[in-house]
Amino acid sequence: MLSFPAMVQDWSRVYSDTNSFAIRTAKVAGKKYIGYINDQTYYLLNSNGDTLIKKTDFYLDTEFKDFDKDGYQDIMLHHSGNTPMALDLFMYSPVTGKFKEVRNFREFPAPDRINGTNLYYSYHKSGCADMNWDSDLFYIQDFRAIKIGNIAGRQCGNSNGVKDAIYIYKVRGINRKLYKTLPISTLEKYKDFKWGFIQKYWARNYKMFM
Repeated sequence: MLSFPAMVQDWSRVYSDTNSFAIRTAKVAGKKYIGYINDQTYYLLNSNGDTLIKKTDFYLDTEFKDFDKDGYQDIMLHHSGNTPMALDLFMYSPVTGKFKEVRNFREFPAPDRINGTNLYYSYHKSGCADMNWDSDLFYIQDFRAIKIGNIAGRQCGNSNGVKDAIYIYKVRGINRKLYKTLPISTLEKYKDFKWGFIQKYWARNYKMFM
């Protein structure tokens, strides 16, 4: 059995270790990388076997993906937990030639990009068997995810004194201001219900939150 996390000089040894999984390779800015999970820890190695990233957490999977569409592959780590698609993100910086973790990124599960912008929106359930849910509008600056908007859907029968409705907020730091309230029946106008509403609302209205 190989000893991890000792430096791996030969990538084939990563594949031969039965405790390693989610093994992914990529070529970024002309350099080759291999990433994998072993003993609840994610490792990123370069072609010399040097360990560039070591992060321990409950990860299920990992992938190289150009998240911000800048032409360089980034690293996305899929976290295990009650929130689907909770991710950690390491973005590649062509200036430094290194991958750097984006702070607060895990707070924005299931992120999706708004076409033609540098903005993203997320989705997560907020209780009542997913009848309460939230979608956040955010952007990434200086390797930090920053929230600027929120859609809070409440469909749990007016529980806890909160009327069933769609509450839309503008967010600045720790402050948020109610911008608009829509009836929960609004979701019925969309083919994919809340999923369709969220996607189209942010695509059509994101400028109002900038």
